[in-house]
Amino acid sequence: MKRCFFQLARLYAWPQARQFIHATENPRESQARVLERIVRDLKLTEYGKHWDILSTMDFRRKLPIVSYDDLTEWIERQKRCESGVLVHGAVQFYEKTSGSTGPSKYIPYTRALRKSFSRMFLIWAHDVISGIPEMGQGKLYFSISPSFDVESSTESGVPIGLEDDADYLGEGLKHLLAPFLLMPEGISSIEDPERFKQAVCLALLRESSLESISIWNPSFLRVLLDWIRAHRDELIEELGEELSSERLAALQLEEIDWPGVWPDLKFISCWADANAKPLAKDLARLFPEVMVQGKGLLATEAPMTIPMLGVEGGVPLVDEVYFEFETASGKLLELHELEPGETYGMIISQKGGLVRYRMGDYVRVVSLFHQTPTLEFVGRGNTVSDLVGEKLSESFVRKALEELGLKETGFRCLMPLREPTEGYVLVLDKVARETKELELRLEASLNEAFHYRHARQLGQLSPLKVVCEPAIESLLGDYYMRAGKRWGDMKSTCLLTTPLDAPLLRALGLLP
Repeated sequence: MKRCFFQLARLYAWPQARQFIHATENPRESQARVLERIVRDLKLTEYGKHWDILSTMDFRRKLPIVSYDDLTEWIERQKRCESGVLVHGAVQFYEKTSGSTGPSKYIPYTRALRKSFSRMFLIWAHDVISGIPEMGQGKLYFSISPSFDVESSTESGVPIGLEDDADYLGEGLKHLLAPFLLMPEGISSIEDPERFKQAVCLALLRESSLESISIWNPSFLRVLLDWIRAHRDELIEELGEELSSERLAALQLEEIDWPGVWPDLKFISCWADANAKPLAKDLARLFPEVMVQGKGLLATEAPMTIPMLGVEGGVPLVDEVYFEFETASGKLLELHELEPGETYGMIISQKGGLVRYRMGDYVRVVSLFHQTPTLEFVGRGNTVSDLVGEKLSESFVRKALEELGLKETGFRCLMPLREPTEGYVLVLDKVARETKELELRLEASLNEAFHYRHARQLGQLSPLKVVCEPAIESLLGDYYMRAGKRWGDMKSTCLLTTPLDAPLLRALGLLP
């Protein structure tokens, strides 16, 4: 297999990479072509006819900017009858997602949208393989995000969900890459979280030539490493002679030598912006010779930006997704109109039926790639926790946490409680100071928000707590799984909005 993947991937991806580079040289023209394609399909749908969309001019003048809630009835009708309500053409499947907050969303996937994800992967893979010496000779672990939800199809029989995250690539590309992907057999059918972690950890340890890892949240890899550390004796016994003496010795050290366990590992791809930044830095500390690259902007709704070696920020996928950007004053700009250093709300139109869709993501313009502005994710703009009317926003909480100077921590998140009384707990994975000091300082910062201060004065919210729990990432993973969510739904957020359940509260010592 030596050099086979390197040669195959470069040959297969080169035309896509060349086309993309050309598109970034004139983003205004590239975006105009994408919009024309989207409008051509949109005007054939009931949604497009409802808004009387016949041209790109109609798109800009008549079509409203929407959230998922605004589209719920349209999507439900699409799911029931599949007759061009919101989507032109066949829906191949619906991906169910909810992120860290809110109810479930059903995102329709068409052939064209799936191709957008495939193109993003090919362009990214071409850049990585071309830029890292000797890359492409080993195995790639592509994150598998199990969902323990029993819902498998819509009323009309369209599948809901994917067996694993590699299915985003489409059957053709996935089949082509199959010999180079580390895919534990039968993993998608495992319903128990502990058995799932055991299966993944065994597969990773069996692979001596593991070269690259692609995951969503960096905490997912930390969860796996912690599970290996906690169960290494039984793992070593099960693997037996499958481990070389060198790798076995690295695994048996009091502080496991992770680079020694996977000596060929060169590359880790994960979220690395905003609240995920300290978690990604922690992975870089554990694997000092490995390149840890941020994923850019990638959501269930659409692929948006591509990270490229040597480029600051993510490069927008200018020839697949149409972008609009909202200023603080509410003015809408196109991609080529963005100003360096400014922050905008992102609105997308993709090839699967979501048009003028407000992502809730805020991005900052950090550089240029050819003539295309590159973007850095700075946070969510619509995440609000509201137990009793306090209305804490993610941006406000993020600022308050930054003022604490928690440089020693990797994980930090403010979480709402209903039990034993309404209130909030700040959960950290490590802390070098007295938690009482942090409680007082964070409480003072949160009291700058009128509604929070009012709720505290009235006794509607109990005093803030700070808890240090080194295993929080694993516990939070189990919490999401109990809610029927995928690992990929675990966002690196500094604020949750759904109150913690009893098992997690007990694990954190907040309930007996």
